[in-house]
Amino acid sequence: MTVPAPPDRPGPADAPAPENPWAPPGPDRTDGAVPAPGTAPGPFPGPFPAPGGFPGASPGAIPGAFPGPGVPYWAPYPVPAPQPRNGLGIAAMVLGIVGTVLGLAVILFWLSWLPALLAVILGAVALTQVRKGVATNRGTALAGVILGVVGLLVSTGAGVFVVTEIRAVNEERKAGEAAARARAEEAARAAEERAAKERERLEAERRRIEAERAAAAADEKARHPAFGQSYTFPDGLKVTMAEPERYVPDETVFKAPKNARIIQVRITIVNTGSAEVPLRGSGLPVVRDANGVLVLTLIDGSGRLKIPTGTVAPGKEVTSLTAYGLPETAADPFSVEFVHDAGPSGSVVWSGPPS
Repeated sequence: MTVPAPPDRPGPADAPAPENPWAPPGPDRTDGAVPAPGTAPGPFPGPFPAPGGFPGASPGAIPGAFPGPGVPYWAPYPVPAPQPRNGLGIAAMVLGIVGTVLGLAVILFWLSWLPALLAVILGAVALTQVRKGVATNRGTALAGVILGVVGLLVSTGAGVFVVTEIRAVNEERKAGEAAARARAEEAARAAEERAAKERERLEAERRRIEAERAAAAADEKARHPAFGQSYTFPDGLKVTMAEPERYVPDETVFKAPKNARIIQVRITIVNTGSAEVPLRGSGLPVVRDANGVLVLTLIDGSGRLKIPTGTVAPGKEVTSLTAYGLPETAADPFSVEFVHDAGPSGSVVWSGPPS
């Protein structure tokens, strides 16, 4: 190795430069010789500084310098500038619009909060990228955040409105159901009261009918007394038939049946009421034998026969006296009917054996 000369002692001008075995061959040389210092290898024009950076210094003259001649300088390739990432801001604005529109459609409020919330999140991330210089659409990202917040507010308001309306509808429905139940209960109570009144009416009607039947039965029984008993009509007319008596007529207009039993019928009539009572149809009693056959009245010339007519004044008394010839084979029992057309009960019938 050649020891370099100090810089203040340059070497002889005709001393050849040492060869660099690592230098590439030039275009005009094929033997591997290194071009002289200060000349450009190949076609590159212009002088180049000697290796080591000091004029006139040979390669390796400075300790620590790379050996060999100077390496040619190549210009660096241009690096393309990074494209701005604006997708998050655009997505935030789109989601904010979607969230706001869905929130305005009140029934879709439950769908609007999610895109609105995503718009706020993506817009915040996009604004962070804008501050870092990675994105350039600050206005779009800010619009996405604002629309997201608006969408959240609209969604919240719509949710509150819907919940309030649903609660009001439920309250109205409950009130309607309560009113309907109250009306139904009132109607049930009214129906129960009507049913109770109807039952009471029917029970009263049943009792009335039973009482009427009992009264009718009692009246029917009372209107069929035995001889010697009395019956009073509702208008106050009281009639009493005495026990039948045997009677022997003097001379009769109608001839009595053969072997007939002739009896006398006496009926006493008293007006116990406060008004006059007419005796229409009450002149002659109706007498039937044991077979129910009508028995004719015997009229004689004794003048004992009495047939009441006209009216009976209050407190007054009249007597009906008649005679009849009963067949011997059908005399027991026989019946005597007193007809009172003016009274509501019609008639009274006595029955029994002849005397």
